[in-house]
Amino acid sequence: MNAIVGVSLLVLTPLLPLLLAFPALRSRLPQPCYIALLPAFILLLALPQGASIDLPWLLLGSGLGIDSGVGRLLLAIAVLLWMVAAHLLHTAKDEPADDRVTSYYLLTLAGNLGTVLATDLVGFFTFSTLMGYGFYALLVVGGDEARWRAARTYLVVLIVADLMLFEAVLIAAAAAGGLHFEAVCQVVSQSTSPGLYLSMVLVGFALKAGIWPLHFWLLPLFRASRPAVALLLGAVPIATALLGLVRWLPLGEISLPMLGLIIMGAGVAAMLYAILAGVRQAQLKMLPAYAAIFATGVFTTAMGAGLGDPDAWNRYADFAYLLIVSLGLGVALLVVSIGWLQARPYSPAMPEKQAADSAPWFECWLGAIARWAVQMGVDTLPRLRAAWLAKVGALWQAARAWHRALDGGERFLQRWVCAVTLFLLLGIVVVFIA
Repeated sequence: MNAIVGVSLLVLTPLLPLLLAFPALRSRLPQPCYIALLPAFILLLALPQGASIDLPWLLLGSGLGIDSGVGRLLLAIAVLLWMVAAHLLHTAKDEPADDRVTSYYLLTLAGNLGTVLATDLVGFFTFSTLMGYGFYALLVVGGDEARWRAARTYLVVLIVADLMLFEAVLIAAAAAGGLHFEAVCQVVSQSTSPGLYLSMVLVGFALKAGIWPLHFWLLPLFRASRPAVALLLGAVPIATALLGLVRWLPLGEISLPMLGLIIMGAGVAAMLYAILAGVRQAQLKMLPAYAAIFATGVFTTAMGAGLGDPDAWNRYADFAYLLIVSLGLGVALLVVSIGWLQARPYSPAMPEKQAADSAPWFECWLGAIARWAVQMGVDTLPRLRAAWLAKVGALWQAARAWHRALDGGERFLQRWVCAVTLFLLLGIVVVFIA
């Protein structure tokens, strides 16, 4: 009986918020954001010993599980943060009042809970992808131009990172008999050439976590996000990516002193950067962002030490999970505290500096070429100048069309009907592959 209850709760924990993301299935339910957390809450209370389930028929094999130690702690912190985020979404005055916020919240919630419970690479990758794109939609809904630009940079990072991690999944599937974390780590540690898998995993999750020097999307996102979304930045993209590094890498089973030394150097540089840049910027709102960069630097240093000395990692591996939990909680507490300070009538908050509202490079490249062409056209011969400037004018029109296509495509993808169609198409593909 306990086994049946445990399996049912494991499946319902990510499945219920996924189902409630469809407006028709939650139209008569009060507070669906809180109801979606009920299976996870009951799972924490009813099964102190943990439970697991294998789904070998799903894609390359998948599974869900929770243990009595680290898994329960991660799930408990996730439930707590999502409850606070739901409260902020329902009480904030500047939040958009349409139903899409709830749908994107539930999609991101389903992905985040699924990554915590996943016991293999396929499940973790699938749920983290769902979480990432749901979080992107949660970022841009009802936002202004600055928020759209920051979210577009995050979207490009997300696509590149997912391509790398998908390649790592294919490498592991070709080398290992199963894709459970333990089996993959054992095969990679015994491989004579694990470099490609390790590099894909390291760079992919470093992009998703915003680890220095791949943090360029993190600062604009913190600057432009609403408090309810900024609270989730530490627990959703950053902490989940660090959890992926711990579970995907053969830490404690492989010894790579040179790579470990390089990673430790990057971690120390990240901590120094966070301290110096945070003091130089002196923005109270950006304090959680620099705290997150500092925490990821500490984690990177510990991970580098673990790659260099497997025995040290085996002795202190639990501290890595505590650091991940502390990062998510710490960023959330900073966001809530800063919001409370700024809401006071006479807040002692530090003065904010105006940040440059610059577009991402992938939006500016066509306009930059056009400006360079104009400068070149000024110095050309008079008989060639008219023809040259006419070509530059056509280039400017193409640049404007590029920006209109980005804006129009983003607004179109925000429509719920299109999102439902794409999601159903993904479900059909998964069923046929299975």
